[in-house]
Amino acid sequence: MEAVQARMRLAKALSLLGVIVTFGVILMGAWTRLEDAGLGCPDWPGCYGHMVVPDSATALARFPHAPLDAGKAWFEMVHRYLAGGLGLLVVGLAWLAWRLRHVPGYPVRISLALLALIMLQGAFGAFTVTLRLWPQVVTLHLIGGMTIMLLFLWLHLRQREIVSQPWWSARMARLSRPGGLWLFAIAVLAGQLMLGGWTSSNYAGIACQGIPSCNGQWWPAMDWGEGFHLTQSIGPS
Repeated sequence: MEAVQARMRLAKALSLLGVIVTFGVILMGAWTRLEDAGLGCPDWPGCYGHMVVPDSATALARFPHAPLDAGKAWFEMVHRYLAGGLGLLVVGLAWLAWRLRHVPGYPVRISLALLALIMLQGAFGAFTVTLRLWPQVVTLHLIGGMTIMLLFLWLHLRQREIVSQPWWSARMARLSRPGGLWLFAIAVLAGQLMLGGWTSSNYAGIACQGIPSCNGQWWPAMDWGEGFHLTQSIGPS
């Protein structure tokens, strides 16, 4: 009994740490993008074939067509280090979920979904580099990061509920489903996040000068087909 309780407390602490670290990874990813450092390392998961940023001569010998910018490379590698640590954290939570699978109400499926999603997110991270910031992949990478943070939060709330209400003495209460207005608000927020990611990945943030109008017009001339061309073959240069 005490061993089970210790594992549950550890899992609860790790899930809260996961929320915090995921938030940091998202912020670091945004900072990397603002510094135009997404391709600071032209390969993945290392940087010019190394797990730390090498010197200019080593980088030039490895990728002669991609000169090293050490500052941008370190931005990208710190982002990868944080993401890698997050992956290890998710593996640990999945292992604890397996050990606690017999506890009534323990969110094993959330833990496994988190593991599957972090693996998919890692693939998106690789494609972001190998496909040279293809907007579709960059946007999906952002959505994946947000989803991982929400799954961590959901997992932590479920674990906190189990720890606060002894699972051996009473049946776990079911969380109520959000109402229609909440679902609408969630859908609008998710859509706005996706539009923001798409705008950023297509370098369209300064297409409109001035707020709230756009270039002095409330309905400027727009190329909808080009703006939402989801099958474009390459990303912006």
